[in-house]
Amino acid sequence: MRRLLITGLLAALGTLPGSTLRQLSLDDMIRQSTMIVRGTVLPANIVYHGSVIFSHYTIQVTETYKGPGSGQIDFGVPGGNLNGAIQRVAGAPVLSAGQDYVLFLWTSKTGLTQIIGLSQGLFSVISAPGAAPLVVRAAALERTLNSAGQPVSDNDIRMPLSALKAEIANVLSGQSTE
Repeated sequence: MRRLLITGLLAALGTLPGSTLRQLSLDDMIRQSTMIVRGTVLPANIVYHGSVIFSHYTIQVTETYKGPGSGQIDFGVPGGNLNGAIQRVAGAPVLSAGQDYVLFLWTSKTGLTQIIGLSQGLFSVISAPGAAPLVVRAAALERTLNSAGQPVSDNDIRMPLSALKAEIANVLSGQSTE
């Protein structure tokens, strides 16, 4: 009964207001991630974690840039649609099955792997015939604060995949310029 009441309330609210993101630089995400991988996302499996709906995705890893990621990795994103109950979490990305992504992942003490910084740690890989692959991330639309707690604007990120890989290698070797 309690779950039904909470689910009904959350469904009525739609997107929960008041989400605030802490702005993470690319170097912050590299340092704080437990894994950074590239791969293709498979369709989501939607489940409850307590009273919160999570969309669980599996990524078929094609490249690992940090951590033990290989084969397939399961990760959760808060929000989803389960048995007619809809929960949306501001800042949480929605992934497309079959899309190629670079994911900055972290694993909590409970063992749940998630994208770091919600949508901040998700980059789409764009490949065009005859061109080097690009990684693209749209700016967060949610209220974003810097490390001092001051409101800041987020920016789109668009760079060659090779430049992202080089930055990851530089940060992990301690040679970052940030």
